[in-house]
Amino acid sequence: MNRIDINSEEIKSIFASIGLSNKEGINYKQRLKKHRQITDFLVHIEKAVKKLSQKRTLVLLDCASGKSYLSFIANYYLTNVLERKVEFICIDYNNHVMEQSEIAAKNLGFNNMSFICDDIFNVRLTQCPDIVYSLHACNMATDMTIAKGIAEQAKYIMTVSCCQHFIRSNMKKHPLRSITKFGVYKERIADMLSDTMRSLILEIEGYEIDLFDYVPASETPKNVMIRAKKGSCHEKRSQQAQNEYKKLKEMFNVEPKLIKYLSYAQVDKNIQR
Repeated sequence: MNRIDINSEEIKSIFASIGLSNKEGINYKQRLKKHRQITDFLVHIEKAVKKLSQKRTLVLLDCASGKSYLSFIANYYLTNVLERKVEFICIDYNNHVMEQSEIAAKNLGFNNMSFICDDIFNVRLTQCPDIVYSLHACNMATDMTIAKGIAEQAKYIMTVSCCQHFIRSNMKKHPLRSITKFGVYKERIADMLSDTMRSLILEIEGYEIDLFDYVPASETPKNVMIRAKKGSCHEKRSQQAQNEYKKLKEMFNVEPKLIKYLSYAQVDKNIQR
């Protein structure tokens, strides 16, 4: 990826508009790690974009977008550096941040961005998104992002989750209770179980999965990315994923909200219950 010049006037203007720096262009110290998280995520968006057609406008869907930091920087990079035609759709429950983002986009002249305050599953798209993503979507919002990506037949789905309260609270009567009685280890196992079961569901649905640390843990402890590519998972692997998912579900007596959200998103699930 070409390096973004954070000292350029364009980047300073974007940072100031979206709240990563003050009006004088001085970056807020509490946001410095966010810069690294954004640029490292952008590496994977760029890799996906370079594999997609240059003859049409690409659609990127940011779910649980919050202040849409990633989408603003990605828009600048893809449009001005890679010279690609792109459209960004950002969805979040918070009406205030959507209104603020809309103002920022207008001030920056980013006319290819739309901001929608609504439930993810209420939003009807006019065409399949190429990339569906979320950065630090809290708890079940990551499951919603993945379900939306599957439902919309997105070519790529990328998520970095924030917390796993649902799985942590609901995994009971499993053989690792001697470990999970310690809160710190229960949280770690819940993190691993959540993202593993999500990844297996994506494999069952035909996506090829990479699961990895996308930034160093020193930047943020919530640094595991699920990167999914549609149509790359072979049928044999999908069946293996089915069996592995079933075993985990039986072992921990829990499954992610993703299963329920796939029904909301009207996906004809392949997962055997």
